[in-house]
Amino acid sequence: MTINHKDITVILLLYKTPLHVIKNLKIYKNFNIFILDQSNDLKLKKELLKLLPNIKYYKVTNINLGYAKAINFLIRKVKTKYFLCTQADVVVSKNDIINLKKPFLLKKDCIISIPNIDNYKSKKKKKIFPVKSFIGAIFLSQTKKFINFRGFDQNFFFYWEDVDFSHRVSLSKYKIYINSLSKAKHLFGQSTKTNFKIYLLKNSNFKFGEYLFQHKYNKLKLIKKIREPFLILLKLIFFIATFNRDQFYKNLSHLYGIYIFYLYLLKNN
Repeated sequence: MTINHKDITVILLLYKTPLHVIKNLKIYKNFNIFILDQSNDLKLKKELLKLLPNIKYYKVTNINLGYAKAINFLIRKVKTKYFLCTQADVVVSKNDIINLKKPFLLKKDCIISIPNIDNYKSKKKKKIFPVKSFIGAIFLSQTKKFINFRGFDQNFFFYWEDVDFSHRVSLSKYKIYINSLSKAKHLFGQSTKTNFKIYLLKNSNFKFGEYLFQHKYNKLKLIKKIREPFLILLKLIFFIATFNRDQFYKNLSHLYGIYIFYLYLLKNN
């Protein structure tokens, strides 16, 4: 396969990204790059403009659109045949990125190509084979094909949009392929600074996404919608009594996620 990266645009979504993590992004310096920072970090922008000379689009905003909506926004601006969606806490090489094109050249039904993340071991002997799902940390897709497939469902704010996309692919003529010769490492959770607000945002939206996904595909049982919030309330009382702050905050964020889901139902029914 010809070693060519000119037909790939790298898209990066940033949110309160620590400065020390951006060293991982230097691998993309020869790629066309589109960046959306939703935490209004002008200091980070200044550092990235020095590190990455080929940034073609960089928007800084204090409006958090969420992952699905923001990624769709960036993809619609892409003019190249392919785009690589990645994160600041992913380590990958240039050749490994280019090798992600191979499934598209060999498989007409390929819509997503993913690398072997963190040395995932498979019993399959084939180098390129279909998988049921992918994670949004890093993937390659053909721009037009992804857009025509309606991209990510923007009702998901953060988490579960990749699960939903994978499920939609399983119901379509397309497939998700892994190229086991393409390697990447995901430094989980290092792309965003950690504080209570972000902890609440992540955990509440994970629970919201879980409920929304199950509701979307008629898998959310009435008993769960009634029983789980009640059980969480009991847990909150218990964790207050036992001074278990971590579990209290975790369950509080889950309860808030369920509350957001009910607001979503009221708004859309």
